[in-house]
Amino acid sequence: MATRQRRTPQAAKFAILDAAERRLHDEGPDGVRIQRIAADLGITDAAIHYHFGTREALMDALLRRTGRRLVDDIAATIEGWAPDQIDVAALGRLFQRAYADERAARLALWLSLAGWQPKGSGMLKSLVERVHRARAEAARKAGRAAPRLSDTQYAIALLSAAHMHAAMSGKALLASVAEDPSGLDQRDFLDFAVGLIARHLAES
Repeated sequence: MATRQRRTPQAAKFAILDAAERRLHDEGPDGVRIQRIAADLGITDAAIHYHFGTREALMDALLRRTGRRLVDDIAATIEGWAPDQIDVAALGRLFQRAYADERAARLALWLSLAGWQPKGSGMLKSLVERVHRARAEAARKAGRAAPRLSDTQYAIALLSAAHMHAAMSGKALLASVAEDPSGLDQRDFLDFAVGLIARHLAES
């Protein structure tokens, strides 16, 4: 068991979330348990309940932390784009990291099955606005009609959904479309989805 340390309330919450993230990464959502995290940190179960209330509230805070990190990464990425640039592949890599590598997709599924309802909206609103401005600029240069905002919103939602579903279902997604899915690769599927979305954003 780790040696107990005195921490400020904010530092304690960060430490708990860090430990929960490690458990999530190593064991999936089932590994994020109050008793295990308390043992990892050398604190009591009551200390975690004091900061987060319930296991579900801790999981929600963990998911929100990953979401904020994704939004920050997206903001840093799109800041370097040219006015009419849309790098869908770069966005796909960010979704892949958050949903698959950081296990956010499985965490969101676990919470949904537990009856959790997401609060708030518009997490990707600034991304949609930036992509839509780029589409409008490209259309203006090409002499095309201005794109519809709803098309941009659907495209970004589809990009997010493709990466989230692939992270949650794994090989089951490809197994559903072929008797022998051994010739199908999840990375190729995501590249295919990214390519379709990139073409749509560039042409419509």
